[in-house]
Amino acid sequence: MDRLKGIPPNMDARQQALHDTIASGPRGRVAGPLALWLNSPDLAERAQALGEHLRFNNVFPKHLSEMVILMVAAHHRCEFEWFVHAPIAAREGLAPQIIDALRQGRPPEDLQGPAAILHDTVRGLLDKNRLSDAQYTDFMSEFGAKALVELTALIGYYQIGAHLLNAVEHETTDGSTVFDRNALT
Repeated sequence: MDRLKGIPPNMDARQQALHDTIASGPRGRVAGPLALWLNSPDLAERAQALGEHLRFNNVFPKHLSEMVILMVAAHHRCEFEWFVHAPIAAREGLAPQIIDALRQGRPPEDLQGPAAILHDTVRGLLDKNRLSDAQYTDFMSEFGAKALVELTALIGYYQIGAHLLNAVEHETTDGSTVFDRNALT
């Protein structure tokens, strides 16, 4: 079946301007959901600005931010998000055994302190769509209100991307896979 792929062909002037804005920003390229969002310029304009803040300027240390993104990618079995963000997480200092545990959807054994609290909070939101009183209290004590707002936005932003990428069966640039697509059927 032929599905949407990458940057739209024959972009109009607005789409091209958005493309150039994204490519000249901190990402340095237009790929994945950003390329697909160009099919809806109003959405692309707003989503790229939100995503830039959430990815590059949120309140969390980079390795923890990438941990959250990987948790979303694994939860939604989104190959492209995983392909892009697993190497970033490793570069930012997330340990290989933690990355592997996240890919497998199991709790990493070595998490402690803020990382463990963040992981528990994200699991609560992804698995139950809620936080227990203990999860909420622990998170707020460690990170605070601004972090709660940014965490939920970070999760939601990468879920939006994962849903679109999965809807069009967007492949990684090298064709690699880490999730079994057949496991969901």
